[in-house]
Amino acid sequence: MRTNTCEEMEVTQHADEQEPPETTSLPQPEEAQPETPEQETTAVLSQEPEVIEGEVIELEPPEPAEDCTVPEQKTYWLLIPATILLCLVFLAGPLFLQALTPSATVTLIPVEKTVSLTTAIQVHVRALAPLTLMQATTAPATGKRHQDAMRAAGTITFYNGLLSGQTIAAGTVLTGSDGVEIVMDQTAHIPAGTPPVYGQTTVSAHAVLAGEQGNIPAYDVNTACCAPSVVAKNTSAFTSGSNARDFPVATRTDINTAATSLLVTLSRSEDAALLAQLHPGEALILPACTPHVSSNHKAGEEATQVTITVSETCTGIAYDAHTLFANATQLLTSQATVLLGAGYALIGAIQAAIVPGTVPTPHQGVSSVFVQITGTWAYQITPAMQNTMMRLVAGMHVQQARVTLVQLPGIAGVQISVNGGNHTLPQDPRNVHIIVVYQSAYP
Repeated sequence: MRTNTCEEMEVTQHADEQEPPETTSLPQPEEAQPETPEQETTAVLSQEPEVIEGEVIELEPPEPAEDCTVPEQKTYWLLIPATILLCLVFLAGPLFLQALTPSATVTLIPVEKTVSLTTAIQVHVRALAPLTLMQATTAPATGKRHQDAMRAAGTITFYNGLLSGQTIAAGTVLTGSDGVEIVMDQTAHIPAGTPPVYGQTTVSAHAVLAGEQGNIPAYDVNTACCAPSVVAKNTSAFTSGSNARDFPVATRTDINTAATSLLVTLSRSEDAALLAQLHPGEALILPACTPHVSSNHKAGEEATQVTITVSETCTGIAYDAHTLFANATQLLTSQATVLLGAGYALIGAIQAAIVPGTVPTPHQGVSSVFVQITGTWAYQITPAMQNTMMRLVAGMHVQQARVTLVQLPGIAGVQISVNGGNHTLPQDPRNVHIIVVYQSAYP
């Protein structure tokens, strides 16, 4: 590329030297030229740039310029890494100096004290209209019960046609028309008959075999038996005979679980409905609610599912929340000042809550509300105290500085870190940095 550039420069210069100066041919006088048609034509053509068309300039090939020296490019690319290096030095310099300069960080944890107070505060209150809500749900019965086979039971009536009384012993077995055997539970004392009336008596009896087959209809037993002129009849059907089986029943847990779920839903709805009745600036004292639970099956009854119905009636009290909180804050702050002194200050917010289970009775729009008030106060480490501490521990061993600071009033804990792994704090107090951390800010 450098040779080509030089050749182009020489060719251009040589061409400039070889090019002759432009000549302008002046027209000859008219009398010197013969007047012929051809001359006129030539005169017209002479106005064209004949010099350019007629002249041929031959350029000799340029000699190679071995001595052509291309100007050397300036090394601007060296400025980029140099600039980056200077920036890094500028940025890292303070950090490097800081790392070389001994420094220490002292973290102080001030003493914190919680102050609580339960007292009655008078505020404006008003009773809200009672509200009743009802809801029902159906739940599957989860209880299981086994029932053994049961014998059918009934009564047998004996008729005596003799003029004297007769006795049939307990345990006597009677057979019905369908072959079911019935055994007497007690002895039958049949009085004498008085014609045309038979003497009669009725005793209890049961089927010999357990199961549904013992449920015989009335007069299935209708036969003479046991003694002369005695007839036995079952004038009513035998019942309650059943086969062994497993069946579901409702449980107390089924009812209570469904009722609890309904009560939670109803309580939320009750609270929302009562809150909608509040005026701006008012709050709601937890309402007193009376629930009522009913179900279509009692615990232990046979059922595949049970329906539970819950109704709840709630009454609420609205109170002036702003006034209550302002009075509570004033009372607790006064007590904290008396107990702790002026060296402590409140950190965080004061909590004021109505004592559970206390429902005020409004009287002419005013009532005493029992409130539990709680707040946290911390010892205040002022900038002046921090400067004194920095001068006090400068140059001390870490352990000695920690013991010294913990012994100062209002200090609950101390943590010290020194850069470079040193165990001695810097001699210059300006290189000792103090940070105050409150425990309550990190629950």
